[in-house]
Amino acid sequence: MLIPLSMKNCFRLLCQHKVPAAGFKSPPTHGLILQSISNDVYENLAFEDWIHDHIHLEGKPILFLWRNSPSVVIGRHQNPWQECNLHLMRQEGIKLARRKSGGGAVYHDMGNINLTFFTTKTKYDRMENLKLIVRALNAVQPQLDVQPTKKFDLLLDGQ
Repeated sequence: MLIPLSMKNCFRLLCQHKVPAAGFKSPPTHGLILQSISNDVYENLAFEDWIHDHIHLEGKPILFLWRNSPSVVIGRHQNPWQECNLHLMRQEGIKLARRKSGGGAVYHDMGNINLTFFTTKTKYDRMENLKLIVRALNAVQPQLDVQPTKKFDLLLDGQ
């Protein structure tokens, strides 16, 4: 795949990992796990958009992981004046970003991990993605009681 010169600098922000077969319902034969080493919300969301717009995902799913410094990410149709305390955000140096793919208003900081599953529309299964996250968490911390819900939430100890 040819990468436009302007995008080559973004790739220095990533670590690439091989996709482990364990934990996948149907292990992909080709896939990537990309982990950003940037904590800049604008760089991470721009890279997420670039993957979505430029990568042909048939047969090669991508899992993109990143963490952001304090920021609020809003969906494409949300009004920041209704969703955010802009005065407090400015006072505290919290960035505001809009996620092109949508979603609700979410606070990010170094205490959480963000992830995006990229695959074709026909292979996308939100519940399987949640179950994969649960299996990964249980592999690291077997004592955790983490369960997906029918509303596609994750509950820890029933909450």
